[in-house]
Amino acid sequence: MRKRFTPAVLGVVTATACLLAGSAATGAADVEGFRVTYEIGLIGDMPYGGTGRAQFPGVIADMNAHGLAFTAFDGDIKNGREPCDRPFYDAALANFNSFHRPLVYVPGDNEWTDCDRALGGGYDPNGRLTLIRTMFAGTPRSFGSQTIQLQRQLRYPENVRWRYGPVMFLGLNIPGSDNNAPRFDAAGDQIDGDGAEYAARNAANLTWLDKGFAAAEAARSVAVMVVIQADMWGTENASHYADTKTRLARLCIAFRRQVVLVNGDSHVLHLDKPLLDGAGNTIENFTRVQTFGSDQSHWVGATVDSRDPNVFTFHPHIVAANLPVYVTP
Repeated sequence: MRKRFTPAVLGVVTATACLLAGSAATGAADVEGFRVTYEIGLIGDMPYGGTGRAQFPGVIADMNAHGLAFTAFDGDIKNGREPCDRPFYDAALANFNSFHRPLVYVPGDNEWTDCDRALGGGYDPNGRLTLIRTMFAGTPRSFGSQTIQLQRQLRYPENVRWRYGPVMFLGLNIPGSDNNAPRFDAAGDQIDGDGAEYAARNAANLTWLDKGFAAAEAARSVAVMVVIQADMWGTENASHYADTKTRLARLCIAFRRQVVLVNGDSHVLHLDKPLLDGAGNTIENFTRVQTFGSDQSHWVGATVDSRDPNVFTFHPHIVAANLPVYVTP
């Protein structure tokens, strides 16, 4: 049976919105009954292939041993060379529920936008997104043996919001592969993407960001963490992430407190401050953390301490059993 965390203080629940999350976990507590200092886990882009599936139980066991407040999974439940067949989704569901503490999932490109490729099985991406919404976003609860309540966006239930202590957390469906925007060949023929789907979801994502930061202001949160899949500063065409980056810049400047963006997609641990204002200045209260993935079956821990001006401290957790045998160059 799953255990449910009950929040000490929550906002009003409406008929069209699910519950705003919190936790009554024990530990050093603030006035609302939340822990002042806690660690969360950040992972994504795994398991990839047979090797990844053999290694992923070790990642889960290591994370379970750390007593995390919760884990955020930033997309890609399989690699892009595997078909988007139902057993992969069933396996992901079982993996997520094997976490002792709550796990919150946002979609990646390998489980929906890329499924129309031959290696993906030639599925309709919109149909796979419908499957994701049914399987992974059909209730106002996280995954895990213990769960937390999530607020889900109407019509886009994979977009989530939850609050844990003094921090507001947001998850959005912003995948790689150019955000499912249309792509064209040299002759001008469309070869990938869906313009109508992209435009509607992009508008919904921007609205969800606005509402999330407004909720953080209302709750007097000391920080906001946003979880997506796409590496918006990667080598892909970045034009269809421009709206998101511009909106994040405006919100960070107005919010003034710490903002963290967590993404996967590129599979290499990376921490930087890539967000710029209109004059090209680095927005210093914004930090981007890119998680491990693919053949690097490890995870990132984020310690949250509301007494620290930076709020977040990040540290890699290397699963020793998943290390390769190094070859001296």
